[in-house]
Amino acid sequence: MKYISCYLCILFFLVGCGRQLPVVQKLAPLPVQGSCSIAVLPFLNESTYAQGGAIVNKVFLSELAGSGHFQILQEGDVLDLYQQLFLYPNQLPNREQLKMMGGRLNPDLFVGGVVQKMATNKTGNFVDTELTLILLLYDGKSGEMLWTTYHRRLGEEYQQILHLGRINTITGLVRRMSQEIITDWFKQGMTPCTE
Repeated sequence: MKYISCYLCILFFLVGCGRQLPVVQKLAPLPVQGSCSIAVLPFLNESTYAQGGAIVNKVFLSELAGSGHFQILQEGDVLDLYQQLFLYPNQLPNREQLKMMGGRLNPDLFVGGVVQKMATNKTGNFVDTELTLILLLYDGKSGEMLWTTYHRRLGEEYQQILHLGRINTITGLVRRMSQEIITDWFKQGMTPCTE
């Protein structure tokens, strides 16, 4: 009986760890020629954190550029097209609008997203950070949605020994999650720029 309960505890521990994040759902294949140029769309903010979408947008854009594998189109060019199409930065373009934007910007992919939850809470000597994101990859020519990525983390999940590794800032958490998402995209089959 003792061995069975020990075995069950180990089994629950292993199974209880849940799914590995981020979770990528492939709706259609990525462009065959690779994903060289990417236009990053403004992120929607559904959280109560002020400017959450703008923070994630800036940090994710810098992590994509910093990876060295992509040519990132200028944020100003994307925002100019938003203005010409009478789109607000707090709304995602539809497929026809993406098609028009693709004809002018000529990207391989559009990346947009939604910040579902962003929060910081001070507890004792630490700041607890939390972030939930959904990223959307669209074809740069047709505007078709290709992949979706769901990622959720708490800053304390990175804590290793004592307080080392714990992420106490939202910007740090967004940076770390962005790196995880980009790494996972490569594992899932995204081909970087080969030029």
